[in-house]
Amino acid sequence: MFKLKYNFLVITQIILGIVNYVLLIRIFGVSIQSDAYLLSMSSLAVLSSFITIPQAQFIPYYNDLKGKSIKESHRFYNSSIFFALLLGIFLALLINLFLPMIIKLFAFNIDQERYNLFKTMLQILTIGLIFYPINQINEQLFNAEMKFSIPYILSCIPLGLITLTQIGMMYFHNLSVIHLALAQSIGLFGIALFGSIYIHKTLIRYKFIKWHSLLKEEIKNSIILNLGSYGWGIVIPILFNNFLVSFPNGYVSYFYYARKILDIANNFTIGPSARILRSKISKCISLKDTQTIKNMSKSFLLIGGCVFILVLIGAYILQTPILNLVTNGKLNIDDFKMISIIFLTLCPWYFVIFLENPFVAVTHMSKKAKETLAINFIFLIIFAPLLFILKPLFQIYALGLSTSIAQISNLILYIIVFHKAIQQLENIKETTCNN
Repeated sequence: MFKLKYNFLVITQIILGIVNYVLLIRIFGVSIQSDAYLLSMSSLAVLSSFITIPQAQFIPYYNDLKGKSIKESHRFYNSSIFFALLLGIFLALLINLFLPMIIKLFAFNIDQERYNLFKTMLQILTIGLIFYPINQINEQLFNAEMKFSIPYILSCIPLGLITLTQIGMMYFHNLSVIHLALAQSIGLFGIALFGSIYIHKTLIRYKFIKWHSLLKEEIKNSIILNLGSYGWGIVIPILFNNFLVSFPNGYVSYFYYARKILDIANNFTIGPSARILRSKISKCISLKDTQTIKNMSKSFLLIGGCVFILVLIGAYILQTPILNLVTNGKLNIDDFKMISIIFLTLCPWYFVIFLENPFVAVTHMSKKAKETLAINFIFLIIFAPLLFILKPLFQIYALGLSTSIAQISNLILYIIVFHKAIQQLENIKETTCNN
């Protein structure tokens, strides 16, 4: 499960992410431009999640078809890619049409200066949204075919372009954050282009197939199943951003700088292994191999938990001296203190999310749509009121406390669903053997 070769394969991506993060601080520090950039990137993540909902269950359907007919699984992929292209174009146009309303949704109380910059960046980033569904299908195919390193390599394209753009901005003294949005959109197109070429040449030859009989069922199940998890992913950043813009300028940057450190730590230590776990669980569910699922889950939690805790401790100790060294005075002592404390308050939330990985994977790959929807709805009804109840007492630190409490409820419920799903698989296997 935890293979060093996969972790080292993503080092380039991690390094680019760190360089991107450091250069952003070095160029813009804690400012209106950094606030607008970080708000727009978090909004892009939400919008991309919304766009990819209809085909989020590609892997289990592809694996089921592949077990019966390689030809049918290829037809399913080709029809999925065509639908993804149409979906990306349609939803990107729709989002751009209602952009002012969407901006108000993400940051209702934002001041006019940040609003204008935020709007311009989202208009550019919307172009890149066209390619998100294609990239999602390709990434799921790579994971289903156990080619876990390819998505990480491809994801370096936008990171690399953004980093080159930042270096160019420093060299030519043209410090406009708009250029970073252009680099991001071009990079998303690059992922779609090179990923599709690789698949065509090595895995599945492209053929124009506009529909597959299972596509309707997959879309329906994806929407039901992922309204919960993606609803969580959509609503949470909206609540975060509206909460953050209620504080003075710079607090958005503090929060997302701290969260970026956690994301880097998570991606390096857990990211590759979580993808492997998800893909292997999908195959084991198709084979009704519950014992392997249990063994993999225990191994993931034991080894991954130790590694993750050690990395978080190291990140906390090293973040301030490293940032102080590379940011060339853009951040002062108070800035470092704020980032460090926010980092600490978010650590429990990230650790609980790590613990959920095997339980969420089994729930999703077992197509437990109603259960997922209910679990994530419960998270929201705990988190949202708690956030604003705790704000007067804990200020910005209420984010970490509220998310941690609500996430623990998710973990408990996912564990319950996990055991029920395993029991169902064992019953089906026993019935099949008896017959």
